[in-house]
Amino acid sequence: MHSNADMAPMAVDRNDERPLHVQVRDRLHDEISSGRALPGSALPTEDELQRQFGVARSVVRQALGSLADLGLITRARGRGSIVAAPPALRRSIQRAGGLDEQASTHGQRLRTHVLSVDKTDAPDRARTALNTSRTTRLERIRYLEDVPVAYMTTWVPADLFPHFTAQLLEGNSLLGLMRAHGHTPSGGPRQVQAVSADATLAAHLNADVGDPLLLLEGVTQDENGVGLEWFRVWHRQNTVFDVDAHVVDPGSSLSAEKVQHLKRVVAELQSALSSLTASLEN
Repeated sequence: MHSNADMAPMAVDRNDERPLHVQVRDRLHDEISSGRALPGSALPTEDELQRQFGVARSVVRQALGSLADLGLITRARGRGSIVAAPPALRRSIQRAGGLDEQASTHGQRLRTHVLSVDKTDAPDRARTALNTSRTTRLERIRYLEDVPVAYMTTWVPADLFPHFTAQLLEGNSLLGLMRAHGHTPSGGPRQVQAVSADATLAAHLNADVGDPLLLLEGVTQDENGVGLEWFRVWHRQNTVFDVDAHVVDPGSSLSAEKVQHLKRVVAELQSALSSLTASLEN
């Protein structure tokens, strides 16, 4: 919504049990969260909202006050009500999990809503990562200040976590629940790529079909390399990935083959020292 004229005519429902100011707030909230009201654009004036909704000025002011409390609009004398920029979720690409903790370091709080928890066979890539086809599929949406920021599908081994339910997962950390069940997440490979939102993703993230999203995909393992989860997380555009990059001197870098060779040399030396120590003791 670039101008007041772009907003479709609205009216409250006098038969609705919700208070009038709640109806006005919810209609305006929908305009903002759907993206029809763009960040930086002005909402209609109080007089215009009065006429559009057919309510008293006090009702409009109460609705706008609620939107301001949610951080969805800013109100300034002489400027009216301006749609605020959506909150940005920041996460470290190097850090496995702990999204709640990462958000809290920036003074933010995430909310999780579980859409489904189903026992199902794993797709090929999840089966390879988890070394099993007996999995539970978790479908969740993460919200930041009532704005959906991430849609997640996760597969976990059903034999390791047989008691995972939607009620258990609602509002809780998945990695925290894994620790509580005796499995400590350590990390694993991840990759990030840009994708376009299809109809399903757009509906879950309040985006438009074709909008660019960031897809984070990977596996989380325990300290012994056992796969605990294989996941795909689609992030809205208001996610910032922080990367701690380092310059590597090509002349001093070690190839994987060299690392393995050095490990074998160390193992042989340890074996030789053990044999020598035993012979001296005898």
